[in-house]
Amino acid sequence: MDNSSSLGFQKDIDSPEMTHHNGDSTMIKSANANYIKRINRIRQSGFKVFVKPHVWVSTPSDGKWRSDIFPSNDEDWELWKTSYRDFILRYAQVAQEANAEMFCIGTELSRLSTEKSEYWENLIKEIQTVYSGRLTYAANWHEEYEKITFWDHLDFIGIQAYFPLSQDEYPTIQQLTKGWTKYISKIESVHKKYNRNVLFTEMGYRSIASGAIKPWEWIEKPSDQDQTYSSETQAKCYKAFFETVWNQKWFAGVHIWQLRSDHVKNKEKKNIDFTPQGKSAEKIISEGFADALSSH
Repeated sequence: MDNSSSLGFQKDIDSPEMTHHNGDSTMIKSANANYIKRINRIRQSGFKVFVKPHVWVSTPSDGKWRSDIFPSNDEDWELWKTSYRDFILRYAQVAQEANAEMFCIGTELSRLSTEKSEYWENLIKEIQTVYSGRLTYAANWHEEYEKITFWDHLDFIGIQAYFPLSQDEYPTIQQLTKGWTKYISKIESVHKKYNRNVLFTEMGYRSIASGAIKPWEWIEKPSDQDQTYSSETQAKCYKAFFETVWNQKWFAGVHIWQLRSDHVKNKEKKNIDFTPQGKSAEKIISEGFADALSSH
């Protein structure tokens, strides 16, 4: 399934508005048409499409990111929720016109999703008047998915599954499968509470020796300059996932971060990024999906 990222922006976590266009209606229509063409091309190639809009904070306060977005007063909240509604309904309409199979109503907006549940419940109803496919929300793995109360208004419980699985470099598969144990029970309890299956809206590992310690960290961090390349660790992380989570009855699927359309064969040997392409993990993923297809 293709994950077609869509963008919204705001300056800082307490900015009163977020934007996704420059106000030029002609350019908006042109951009929307381009999205629809891309989605149609992907679907014609045999893929299903999950449209997943993101909000990016351009100049966040130190240590803050999108999970901390929260307007500082009631007046700013009214402005923000109106601008977000405009943003998300725009892409819901794009998803509908392109016949995308699934749409994400929000991504990692932890404070807003847990403290403004009524807003999300009303927004979901409005999205459903525009979009007829399946809906989810992409919750952060750390506490957010457990605190959200509107899962029963959606089709799937969505999790950005960057769970830390080990504190060691070069972990064994046994260590990694053990690392999944505590998370599986927590995820299953949320599934049972809301009677919704669980979708990993993102999951990925960098090909470095410490890839299971903090899977959520981007490679742009200065500390990455000292990271040791290890395609074996990345592959073991995926192997542990298929051995533990993949066959759970409540599990609906996973979106791998990151499969790149601009991947160049044989150019990934020392690439410490998330892509499994051209690395040992690619075979593990391929075999995992193939086994699932053969069993149905």
